[in-house]
Amino acid sequence: MKRSAIYLLLLSITFAACKEPGRKEMILGKWRSVKIENRDKDEFFRSSLKFIDTMGQSNDDKTNMEIYGVTNMDSLRKELRVQYDSAYAAQMSIDTQSTFSFREDGVIVFGFPGKSEEGKWNINDKGQLQLEEMNENGQTEKVDVDIAELSADNLKLVFTRDLGDGSEKDTSVVSFRREKN
Repeated sequence: MKRSAIYLLLLSITFAACKEPGRKEMILGKWRSVKIENRDKDEFFRSSLKFIDTMGQSNDDKTNMEIYGVTNMDSLRKELRVQYDSAYAAQMSIDTQSTFSFREDGVIVFGFPGKSEEGKWNINDKGQLQLEEMNENGQTEKVDVDIAELSADNLKLVFTRDLGDGSEKDTSVVSFRREKN
């Protein structure tokens, strides 16, 4: 009888040791963003580029002067394209240079190009990531974030916010890769 109890105990210890880590344990560490998908942001860049590439092409010089203040639309398009490329590069830098560092004590460090902020994190009963941080007015803001993917090396978070009237929502999907120490 004692031998059976010992085997049962050893078997349950083995199963407990082989148990996969939970979401809280898996999310610990530093994650670097590699891609941010947002319909509105993506559409803004698409439509801006289309506008720059086609602006003034169907107008005569007089109309372009009235609308844009210039007649040399090629030079204006070239200058606007330089500004567009700069804004796009800045956005891509944010998209790929942001980090989230989840600590065991429930503190998260948000790292963005040129600054970092701290907040609190937890996984709720629904399996969502709960983030809490202070806004620029000193008020605490809380947000529940869906975890679309969580593995040893990949994390994908879905941020959804109401745009105010309750009928439209803004959704951003942020993909991260774990940073190796």
